[in-house]
Amino acid sequence: MSDDYLTSVAGHYAREGSLAERILTLVAAQRQGDGPLSFKELAPVDQFHLRGKDASEEMAALLDPQPGARILDVGSGIGGSARLLASSYQAAVVGIDLTASFCADAAALSAATGLDGDTTFVCADATRMPLGDASVDLAWTQHVAMNIPDKAGVYKEVARVLKPGGRFLLYDIMLGPVGDPHYPTPWASHSGASFLLPPAEVLTLLQEAGLREHVWLDRTAEALGWIRERQAAMKMDGPPPLSLQVILGDHFGEMMGNVARNLEEGRIVVQLGMFRKPLD
Repeated sequence: MSDDYLTSVAGHYAREGSLAERILTLVAAQRQGDGPLSFKELAPVDQFHLRGKDASEEMAALLDPQPGARILDVGSGIGGSARLLASSYQAAVVGIDLTASFCADAAALSAATGLDGDTTFVCADATRMPLGDASVDLAWTQHVAMNIPDKAGVYKEVARVLKPGGRFLLYDIMLGPVGDPHYPTPWASHSGASFLLPPAEVLTLLQEAGLREHVWLDRTAEALGWIRERQAAMKMDGPPPLSLQVILGDHFGEMMGNVARNLEEGRIVVQLGMFRKPLD
């Protein structure tokens, strides 16, 4: 991918100042007591994908990591899912993200929750991962491929770094059957920065990368229900102090409204899949 493209994607997500500091300040204002900060307290803002922590917990149960497993989180954002895996499953997680500020924020939030020894965040391109062949036991990605035109390159890299028999779990927004999505959305302010494919084409790319399908589930209805519940709550009470608005900024309402409309109109779908790298 070109440097211009990489700069554009990183710029879409980059924020001025320390996002981690703002999050920790908001959490401190709401929490009761002064005990150790739990990774669970960050879940309203650091699970940057539809269905939030519920989706991550569903994925983790499917992945079923064993203690000590080395897990790759492709597009790790500010590290919420990496911290969930590290704390709940005693895993060692390496997160890769294109946005340098997200990597710095992820490291700071892991340090604040005492999980910096179990999570590592690397600023890198997912189509050129700085990891050795067969160096991770498991891998996953959540709402990342929408920003990547070279999806085949990502899936080939995942297959390369996975150990034989290793599993890869993805949870992504894909192109629906109706037409182009409405923008802006959380992943792109306009269509030129969005690279969605239909589920059937994504499945073909995964198979061509040498990954074998085990689970392929549509989670569109669940995602739409999740958004509608939050929209209703915000209409009544306003946005909570700790929410994805901290990341998305002033366009939060418009972006999430477009996501709900796109899901409802069939312009996007949400797919959950698990794949395995063959033993030979």
